[in-house]
Amino acid sequence: MDTIHRPRAHRAGRRLAVYLAVASVSMLGSTATAGAVQPAAGLPNLTWGETRTYDDGLQVTVARPTAFTPSDTSAGHRPGHQAVAWKITLKNPSGEPFETALVAVYAKYGQAGEQAERVFDSAKAIGSGFEGSVGPGRSATATYVFDIPKAGTDLIDLEVVPHVITHDGAHWTGPLSPKTGRG
Repeated sequence: MDTIHRPRAHRAGRRLAVYLAVASVSMLGSTATAGAVQPAAGLPNLTWGETRTYDDGLQVTVARPTAFTPSDTSAGHRPGHQAVAWKITLKNPSGEPFETALVAVYAKYGQAGEQAERVFDSAKAIGSGFEGSVGPGRSATATYVFDIPKAGTDLIDLEVVPHVITHDGAHWTGPLSPKTGRG
């Protein structure tokens, strides 16, 4: 008989794994469930600072990206590349908490849309993203950093999926910094 008691963290990890497996299956072949926010076809890309408002009232705002200097102990940053940081704000005007466990953020760069690698830097408190939930009538902001070749910073696409099961992704596009003096 097994008398070893598994710690709570193990059970929580198992629940998360099951939840992610269900989310993957749901995304691959099922139609939207009741109460889910339907993807809006033909939405244009947003620019830095603009807000996407979903049918359930959730608002997502992505601030203008800034250059970020990772610490020597960071992971995901390559020499010669530019680390780029975005502050992302979720505003929850509903009467229910919004769980952030399934927020997904992706960055791509250049005309070909190459996938950027996420930077983790515990020395500068970068990497955990959103945690917990956003209370009713409250906002939460998290910083995400991605590693982009310097030549790719002229065209960056940041996608935020507030909840991978119930919300479609929204895209913010533009350069790392505005161009000065047009020719």
